[in-house]
Amino acid sequence: MNEGRDGVLTTTDEVRSSYYGFPVIKAAHWGWLVVLYFFFGGIAGGGLTIGALATLRGERRLARLAHYIGMAALLPSPILLILDLGRPERFLHMLRILKVRSPLSLGSWALTLLGLFGGGAAGLQLLSDLTGKPVLPAAQKAFAVLTLPFSLFLTGYTGVLLAVTNIPLWARNYLLLGPPFVASAFSTTLAAISLFSEKHEDAERLARAEVMCAVAELSFLTAGLVRLGRLGRPLTSGSWAAVFWPVTVLAGLLAPLGLNLAAAGSGSVTMRRASAVLTLLGGFSLRTVMIFAGRESARRPEDYFEYTRKR
Repeated sequence: MNEGRDGVLTTTDEVRSSYYGFPVIKAAHWGWLVVLYFFFGGIAGGGLTIGALATLRGERRLARLAHYIGMAALLPSPILLILDLGRPERFLHMLRILKVRSPLSLGSWALTLLGLFGGGAAGLQLLSDLTGKPVLPAAQKAFAVLTLPFSLFLTGYTGVLLAVTNIPLWARNYLLLGPPFVASAFSTTLAAISLFSEKHEDAERLARAEVMCAVAELSFLTAGLVRLGRLGRPLTSGSWAAVFWPVTVLAGLLAPLGLNLAAAGSGSVTMRRASAVLTLLGGFSLRTVMIFAGRESARRPEDYFEYTRKR
């Protein structure tokens, strides 16, 4: 118990400091299904965004890889979401009406429309590859334009979804939670593309883009930790710190940065491939630690009281 104003321990002081050791709020039920949904959704958004931009620029080789990777990541996303919701009809209920103030509603609509427009773009890309010549190039560009707003939204939507809760680790950092998810979505997408890219000039461009995304992600994460202060403890010093520091930060961000910079001078394909694998690992671990450290944050009454006291 804490001491009251007159040096006497009171029940009110105990409630304010710890809520008798019980959680004040209910932790999100989200687990591995949501982690996978966030991870694949980020790559889907990043891949279809890059594919759309490459189509508009006439870069057929990059458009092909980006579209296929984006669609491969998009296909399991609604399945994972439906499994997490428990009943398929719940997903359909969210499509009955568009609620612009509900991230879940917006995300469901974005996922559906991205599947429609992105699927159309990827389908025409597949027909072009099978026939050996562009199929309906004007329609491909139209699909690219229609895809962009929904694919861009999906890259950062998962971070925003966390930010609109009342869980201290996420809510205190609401302004800086979406940007690292966007940067991570593009870095993991570029890493996936790098693994399948065989052209040296593509590898150079992709590596430069990966470096920029990694620097942006690292900067936003650092700024977020500064803003969180003591509320970041479930992430930085709790049980999930054993994943956050060595895997997310060191192996998933700093190591790929070093490998890409070293490969720029040597042209080593092995270094670039290792960097891509580590970037994918870092992107997955980022979503893992954010979800599970957030659940730990919700179980800490002292964090909730500190968050509400400073609002």
